[in-house]
Amino acid sequence: TVEPAPAPSSSSSSSKSKVPFTMEELSTLAKGVKKFPPGGANRWDQIASYINNVCRPDIPRTKEECIEVFNQNKNAKAPAGAAPSKQPAVAAPAAVASVATNGESTEDEDVWTEEQDQQLQEGLSKFPATMDKNERWTSIAKCVPGKSKKQCV
Repeated sequence: TVEPAPAPSSSSSSSKSKVPFTMEELSTLAKGVKKFPPGGANRWDQIASYINNVCRPDIPRTKEECIEVFNQNKNAKAPAGAAPSKQPAVAAPAAVASVATNGESTEDEDVWTEEQDQQLQEGLSKFPATMDKNERWTSIAKCVPGKSKKQCV
């Protein structure tokens, strides 16, 4: 006479629908980790905000999600309890790097000087996220000599 029905419904409500990171979000997370070095004030808040500004997901990413996904990728192994759909995301940063270059010179795309990084940050501050996305990134890219719009995004 024990009814197991409440357990499945409570587990589905407690797990809430976790949306896996897209390839764009994983790439932006990798860029954010480089932009905001360890030891900086509110590093993970800044990284989450960076992802939300660049990718504009329907449900904004939290710092906790960013930390979790970063640690999964850093360890290069999914935890035993990870959902199978998240397994491909573990190897995604390398996949993103190989797909993004498509034969282009990787040195130009991967190497950012401190000055370029600062110019990008200034452009992000100068041009609000409320602008048309294409127009905003075109304007931001103009602030960063030697980098294309695609590289700035």
